[in-house]
Amino acid sequence: MTRLLGFLPLLLALAVLSAAFPLALREVTLRSDIADFLPQSRTPEAAFLLRELRDGAATRLLIAGVEGAPAAELAQVSRSMAETLRGSGLFAVVANGVPLLSDAEIDLLFAHRYALSPTTTPNAFTEAALRASFETQLDGLRSSAERIFRRFGFADPTGSFLGLVRGWSSASRVTTENGVWMAAGPRALILAETRAAGLDITAQQTAVDAFRHAFQTAGPPEGARLLVSGPGVFAAEAAAAVRADVKLVSTLSFVLVAAFLLWRYRSPMMLAVVAVPLALGTLAGLLVVDLTFGHVHGAALGFGMTMLGVSDDYPILLVTNRAPGEALRDTARRIWPTLRLAVAAAVAGLVPMLASGFPGLAQLGLFAATGLAVSALATRFLLPALLRAEGLPVRPLPERAAHLLLRLPSLRVPVLAGLVLVAVALALSGGPRLARDIAELSPVPEPVRMLDGELRAQIGAPDVRVLLSVEGPNAEAALRASEQAAAALLAAGVVTGVDHPARYLPSIETQRARLALLPDDATLAARVEAARTDLPFRATAFQPFLTGVAEARGLPPLTPGGLVEAPLLAARLSPLLREEGGRWRALLLPEGVGDPTALRAAAAGVPGLMLVDIKGETEALLDQGIGTALRWGAVGGVLVLLLLGAGRGVAGALRIALSLAGALLLTFAALHALGERITVFHLTAALLLAGVGMDYALFVSRTGREDIEDAARALGAVITCMITTLLTFGLLALCRTPVLHATGLTVCIGVASAFLLACTLAPRR
Repeated sequence: MTRLLGFLPLLLALAVLSAAFPLALREVTLRSDIADFLPQSRTPEAAFLLRELRDGAATRLLIAGVEGAPAAELAQVSRSMAETLRGSGLFAVVANGVPLLSDAEIDLLFAHRYALSPTTTPNAFTEAALRASFETQLDGLRSSAERIFRRFGFADPTGSFLGLVRGWSSASRVTTENGVWMAAGPRALILAETRAAGLDITAQQTAVDAFRHAFQTAGPPEGARLLVSGPGVFAAEAAAAVRADVKLVSTLSFVLVAAFLLWRYRSPMMLAVVAVPLALGTLAGLLVVDLTFGHVHGAALGFGMTMLGVSDDYPILLVTNRAPGEALRDTARRIWPTLRLAVAAAVAGLVPMLASGFPGLAQLGLFAATGLAVSALATRFLLPALLRAEGLPVRPLPERAAHLLLRLPSLRVPVLAGLVLVAVALALSGGPRLARDIAELSPVPEPVRMLDGELRAQIGAPDVRVLLSVEGPNAEAALRASEQAAAALLAAGVVTGVDHPARYLPSIETQRARLALLPDDATLAARVEAARTDLPFRATAFQPFLTGVAEARGLPPLTPGGLVEAPLLAARLSPLLREEGGRWRALLLPEGVGDPTALRAAAAGVPGLMLVDIKGETEALLDQGIGTALRWGAVGGVLVLLLLGAGRGVAGALRIALSLAGALLLTFAALHALGERITVFHLTAALLLAGVGMDYALFVSRTGREDIEDAARALGAVITCMITTLLTFGLLALCRTPVLHATGLTVCIGVASAFLLACTLAPRR
């Protein structure tokens, strides 16, 4: 009991910190906008692509399939789901093949049918064409479609309105069965566009949940199942994959680390000793980032806490380096210069991230730097006050292992020669391969990505590998530019079709040109009377047609601002035409691209037309991100070298720098040999590796040859730090999530290399 009371201050401090965390998280704003980690664009194409990745229409699309039952039953489920989804208010568009035009929208589009429809040509109003249209009307009145022909046929015998509506879906390759979209299987298909931005992961998850709720409330038949894909699903699957990996790794690593520390220090209280500086550092980093930026990015929090894994070493170094009979306060005072230098160097290596121009990286750097500094201060001043003067018992390092490691400096020359050979071999092999496919960074499981491709192919969604874009000072200019660009590409024969905003809302110039093609009242009346001859129609049967043509000439052109009563048209138009910073942009989606080079050449000949190769620009962005990380890493390395030189002299700084450089060389050589492609995740993990390796090098080389016992204690402390790091990060290497796998594998290889090199390059004893 007396022994336990001696740890009461430590346990009370831990309890206070445990209570403080929920309070801090309640006040801190957490965000997950991945745009904070996207590189700054250097070209108009890259800027456009980044905007599309942030809030483009494609990021808001969800595609669902319902299968496992007869087509008729699936159609019923599809109709019920679509009605529920539209009523949720979460979606701008919900389409499943069922006509969606309201009466108000029908009236508006019908009034403007001649201005909007590409079928408005002089040939459509000749006497022969009208005669054929009247005969079609007569046949329709005798068919099952009598209701439609009675409603529209006498006012629009040329079929401009129905042709206009059919033309909007002409590019879709999906078939309609039982009144809804149906693919082979059978599989009923539903396409929806969320109102929330694609990067709003919480809102996207809510939209996915709405699909599942709509499916359940539709009363699906036994055996029916729902398939949903899209960015919202990707976010949910990625989060689930990360949570599963983190849960497994955190549980196993906690058990293994706890067992090791219990064996090494013979007391479960060592877990509390390690936890206090870590908890203080995390809490400080959280609050400082929130105060500085107004929010904390989830990735900065997660990786910042990973970086704070370095701070676990500080209490281990304190407790293990205590000499027999030495008070813990004296130990803290004795190792503080080395610990202070290690922390200062680690923070210096993180400082360049603050100036990198990436808000996410700046948060990460500030979080880690603040946490490391606070953890070190807690180790120096708080832990000695919370623990008894004699600290905790430490199991000594096996004598044979200590002697073996202390003799490693005698192998310095062959080890350095080996590093040179590794560097030469790595250079001759072309160096580490960089990841240039963004799919390699995705934590989304492969089956989920395959399902997405299957659903997109079935619903006829375009395989957008190339985007075209034109700009204008206003919407009219952008619409005219899109019409001219589409006509030029079709005339060049480099595409089989182009989806663009003027397909749905022609420019004012085009609308007026079409209305100018309409015959005058007297001419049209004469042609109608002649075409009606010998047909069983009353003389006034087509008076609504004559009146409608006359009224169409007097209507003002339809513009984007006049689509309040046409939500379907507005929804189709919004992904392709939008305002950006006072200017308007029109997007064009080419179809049937046979020769990308020919398309690029044709696009270059159209003034103002920008072509964006999605794959090429994505690869360039990844290369830019990796290049930026390397440059800032080099700046941080220089700062660290200068700081080490000031603290340990030129020779000591070079010894430590050589140890770190050798560990990084061996790490990336091993990754190359394992076939790993280097991503930003590997490079950021290298920052953690550098921080850990610097601690090892500083403490192993802290004493001279005259103090063998102190050297053995320092070596034992570093070995303990290394093992706890391996037990934590080594398990991450087994994860399937790219960020966790890359971090774990890099740190695991690097920590072992850094420790052995630190021992080899230490002063001879």
